[in-house]
Amino acid sequence: MYKPRYSISNEIAQNLMVMQRSASTVEYLPLPASVLKELQRESRETTVILSTKLEGNDLDEREKREALYAKKASAQAQEVYNLMRAAEVLDDWDERQLPITEELIKKLHAIIRVIPYGRRPQLSQYRTQQNQVGTRNQPGFYLPPMWKDVPRLMEDLVAWVNSPATLAVPAPLRAGVFMYQFLCIHPYMDGNGRTARMLATYILRRAGLGLKGLFSLESYYDRNLKGYYANLQMGLPHNYYDGRNDADLTPWLEFSVAGLSEVFQEAAAVVETRSLQYMSVEPEPLKSLDPQQRMVFAQLAFKYNWMTTTDLRSLLGLSDRTIRGKIKRWIDEGFISPRDEHSERIRSVTLAKGYRDLAETMRKEPQRYRYLLK
Repeated sequence: MYKPRYSISNEIAQNLMVMQRSASTVEYLPLPASVLKELQRESRETTVILSTKLEGNDLDEREKREALYAKKASAQAQEVYNLMRAAEVLDDWDERQLPITEELIKKLHAIIRVIPYGRRPQLSQYRTQQNQVGTRNQPGFYLPPMWKDVPRLMEDLVAWVNSPATLAVPAPLRAGVFMYQFLCIHPYMDGNGRTARMLATYILRRAGLGLKGLFSLESYYDRNLKGYYANLQMGLPHNYYDGRNDADLTPWLEFSVAGLSEVFQEAAAVVETRSLQYMSVEPEPLKSLDPQQRMVFAQLAFKYNWMTTTDLRSLLGLSDRTIRGKIKRWIDEGFISPRDEHSERIRSVTLAKGYRDLAETMRKEPQRYRYLLK
């Protein structure tokens, strides 16, 4: 049974909180469907272009963009086209909430794999020979496990990612561990990096951290290419059996979670900017709310009559101390009111009268304001 070793450092914990706040911003700030679709397309194209770049594809950006939607003969163009098709397939699997299985992995790799000639198989079988990463005696050289051990290692990895204990682990850690071990096993002769990164993103999506498809993990790795490979290596011996099979993954997770935090914040910033442009035609009281207040307003206007402090903390991804400070400030500003004004401690809140009246007016035109809950 695969049992990864790592610890949750202060750096990891802080970045997990930042990610949750960014995810909440993307989830609850309004965007027109057309704008959202445009941003999703841009993000997916960036992911494909940069993922192939990380693997050494030296087509220029113009050539890659031409290959995204049109099948071409060259192997490098096919690599781009295949990865775009794989991204579309993952959308379908995510919508159907399919778990990660060995069959799913083999189907995904079969789509990604470059086939110079002949029919494309439905499933890619694991390698049946030894492979290597890089050149022996050169920096970055790595010798994966023997091919005969790959089926057992992959079975253990899939069992780990689906176990109840693992599902209780924050999704960014699950994604980071899975990606690391997949790359260590190197189950295929080619396409391991592209497959691993897509599966890591899929884990985040299945856990509700897909940010509507508006982030690209690859953009962080592209900006930090040396750090990407150095943190995968972690200074360990080149042979899998000489330490990588039982490595402390904390340094890698610090790097990968920091990267996720960075691209999540970038996605949230884009959504905030585009959302503000859209909000310019809204009623004045609504325009004056900050992003977190908008999230709370949407819930209290269209879903619930009141929310507990625990509800608010979960919605906004904040600590208990921080949310209580915000509640006090929002009450003073006339945004919300205590549900029980006679209680010594505030346990639940509702909208203050002015915003309650605004919500009542907006509920009369649900189609006009339904974007608030998207």
